[in-house]
Amino acid sequence: MEFVTLEEVIKFAVEREETAYNLYKRAAELSTNIASKKMFEELAKEEATHKDVFIKIDEDKAESHKLCTLPESSIAKYLVEVSFRPDMNYSQIISSALKTEENAYQLYKAAAGMTDDPKLQKILMNFADVELGHRRRLEAIYDERVLTEG
Repeated sequence: MEFVTLEEVIKFAVEREETAYNLYKRAAELSTNIASKKMFEELAKEEATHKDVFIKIDEDKAESHKLCTLPESSIAKYLVEVSFRPDMNYSQIISSALKTEENAYQLYKAAAGMTDDPKLQKILMNFADVELGHRRRLEAIYDERVLTEG
């Protein structure tokens, strides 16, 4: 059985936050609605902040975090990279972002269970909550703009 370490999850989280940042920056560029544009810029900023936190966790982990492993089968489905292409249209970006946020939510919840460090658990659960909030905001945009405007 293959196992995934917390270190691997954190490295993936850094890449995932970068992808989400790129998705939201592009969505902001494509948005014709001022409120949507502002929201995407805020989401991009939040993802950039998350990336910085994960980079710091990665640098600190050797000294301060006890690592646990989980069977790959229980977490691998959330480690799927959601691709970003600059030529994606608005609808594709929203669909991709929804999948990215759902995967991040599940990944961070699972990662919180991989460490016995209460501080790191709290950080990961906070990130899970934020990503769930992102998903809900995106679902509202999807329902309002993509389904009605195509």
